[in-house]
Amino acid sequence: MVLNIASTHAFTIIPRTFQYPLAKHAPLGMTRSLGLEYAGKGVRVNALAPGYVSTQKVIDYWNSFPDPVAAKAETMKLHPGGRIASPEEIAFAAVFMISDECPFMNATCLTIDGGLSVQQHGT
Repeated sequence: MVLNIASTHAFTIIPRTFQYPLAKHAPLGMTRSLGLEYAGKGVRVNALAPGYVSTQKVIDYWNSFPDPVAAKAETMKLHPGGRIASPEEIAFAAVFMISDECPFMNATCLTIDGGLSVQQHGT
């Protein structure tokens, strides 16, 4: 079993962020291609596409604003559930994907973003 880490940016694009979605499209294509190539040998290849996760990088980003609390609140308002994922929640999804609980999942990507990527945002 191979588990690649992509991002919701493999499916949605934020303007003026060319490099990041490009980097996240690559693991998705690799996942699909290798998943097909090695399926007959019993090797599953999948990807996990997390959205916002409460990592130190995200916290540092909020702290770069004059009002970090307001910056965090803006991020939370984007999400249907009003919160972002914890690192542990992403890890739970990864453990599930590499386990024997989903032996027929192959050459696909699981998006874990609390519903953000299917929500239509206003302009």
